[in-house]
Amino acid sequence: MNRATSAEAPKEQDLRFYGQPDPLGLRQLKEAWDSRELLLSFFQRDLLIRYRQVFVGVLWVLIQPLLGTLIFLLLFYFMGAQGTGSGSTTAFWKDASVILLGMLLWQLVNNSLRDATGSLVNYRHVITKIYFPRMLLPLSSLLCALFDLAVGGVLLIPLAAWFGQGLHWSTSWVGLLAVVWLALFCFGAILWLSSLNAQYRDVGYVLPFLMQIGMFLSPVVYGFDRIESSLSYFWQVVYCTNPVASCIGLARWGLLGSPLPPILGLVLAALLTLSLVISSLVWFQRSDQWMADRI
Repeated sequence: MNRATSAEAPKEQDLRFYGQPDPLGLRQLKEAWDSRELLLSFFQRDLLIRYRQVFVGVLWVLIQPLLGTLIFLLLFYFMGAQGTGSGSTTAFWKDASVILLGMLLWQLVNNSLRDATGSLVNYRHVITKIYFPRMLLPLSSLLCALFDLAVGGVLLIPLAAWFGQGLHWSTSWVGLLAVVWLALFCFGAILWLSSLNAQYRDVGYVLPFLMQIGMFLSPVVYGFDRIESSLSYFWQVVYCTNPVASCIGLARWGLLGSPLPPILGLVLAALLTLSLVISSLVWFQRSDQWMADRI
């Protein structure tokens, strides 16, 4: 009787998902949009944690790029590298606007990648208990970095006028487009880094070192005119394949009238950004399947 019962029992089969295929991982974007109220809650929580018991408060967002700009201006001054080659005091102060804009955009990259990389690990006690779109956690860090950029960007208008370099309002939309482009690049990067850090904690230790290298490989504290005078056209294109370099150069061209990076370099950087975003969506969707077990 037992043998007959066991023989008639159905064999266990692997679970199969018969839903619509989602090879690019776009469905998780819809889930994140449907959970935008939860995203807003995470964003508010991150802001409160960041500025809790801070005496100066949000002013740190203004102090950091200002101090960075002043330090590099003084450094270039004492090294005899002020200005764009003329050595005049006017050119020296015009470089301040270039450095300040570069510092603000680099602050977006640095803050978003730094905070988002450990976001999944920091909330592992929630991830292992309930389900929600995990993409919201790194997205919250990106929103905080964009908030810092918006606050710091208020400085650019009066300081650019004070430095003697007014903003080019007719092409200012190009600068906004460069910010959106840079935010997309950060979006793809944080999806990769946060999910990898959930499995390999080495990512969190290596990232600060990589960010230091990335700052000097990007035109954060120097203008693209120095790249033009130092590199051939081929190496300028290779240099601008870095999306951060292209975004900073494009924003400076649109807002300050600085030299425009090579068009070919901008196209290659845009294609690299698109590839990064698509691959990050695919990878994050796959890693979401095992994240609660391995984090």
